[in-house]
Amino acid sequence: MKRSIQLFAALAALFFCRGAAAQDGRQVNALLVIPSAQTAFDGKFQSFLDKKGAKLLQSYPPSVFVGYIPKALDAELAEKYGARVYRDRVEDWSSFARYGEKAVFAVNAWNKRFVEDPPEAPLVVSSRVRRAGKKGESLDLTWNAVMKAVSYRLQIGPDPDFTAPQVDTVLARNSYRVVPSFWKDGVYYWRVAGRLRLNSGELRDGAFSEAYSFAVSNPAGPRGAKLPAPPLPARIGVTERPLSWASAVAFKYYRLQISESADFGAPLLDVFTDTCSYKLAGLGLLPQTPYYMRVMGSDGAAAGGWSGISELSLEPQRRVIDSKNR
Repeated sequence: MKRSIQLFAALAALFFCRGAAAQDGRQVNALLVIPSAQTAFDGKFQSFLDKKGAKLLQSYPPSVFVGYIPKALDAELAEKYGARVYRDRVEDWSSFARYGEKAVFAVNAWNKRFVEDPPEAPLVVSSRVRRAGKKGESLDLTWNAVMKAVSYRLQIGPDPDFTAPQVDTVLARNSYRVVPSFWKDGVYYWRVAGRLRLNSGELRDGAFSEAYSFAVSNPAGPRGAKLPAPPLPARIGVTERPLSWASAVAFKYYRLQISESADFGAPLLDVFTDTCSYKLAGLGLLPQTPYYMRVMGSDGAAAGGWSGISELSLEPQRRVIDSKNR
């Protein structure tokens, strides 16, 4: 009975280190397996962990523990105590059976930490030519919606290594329309990556998908008059409504670019639309921050030149106060 009380007290001492870890910002990062059932309750072992900055926060007696263990300590734990440290998902459960039912339960609980990890690279669903009503043909690139993705980064270029992508843009949705009349004939390669919001709140760029390709072959036809550039005002402010612009010419399609710099060396947004508007929600643009935009028009057969540059800002929504309720 006395021995059981001592073991319980030792386990409690290990478990209630949780508060100390929370204070110094350390988080669970390892699952520890100790072959000897007595090692965890040895005062020298506990002193060793404390001096090395390790904390065991959850116990599954007699041999499995979860807590914070500096990575540099893995080899020393193995050499001195025959312990093994797991930092990723445990694939081989059979080795834990020898330590009892609680050890298997510990592995199950530990692996659940990784269930919500989203896939790194999107999977391409399809790339098909879709007729967009009477306006001609467009090419739709689509991919699966990635778990935890708040947006996507798409690259398109003439080379499969993407050393100089023609398009490098952020999208709120898992699809992208390519309008061939804005492109020279040829083969283009594309790939996409998710921008992931993890449980911790951290924003992480996922890996790119495999590279896929599509071909552009515009029909030959007589050259008409050169298309004009759409006019833009010097400044455009956007509140809760989509970004919009006026055009004296009824273009079938527009190419819109938004950049942090007026040289458009690396546009934040580079998209095609069949209206004079585009929804900016979900793209991560900051309010009351200066951006730059420009547009280019197409009649479905050829594209004109870029408009002038307009300064763009997201304005805070104005509050309307009823004078009767003041």
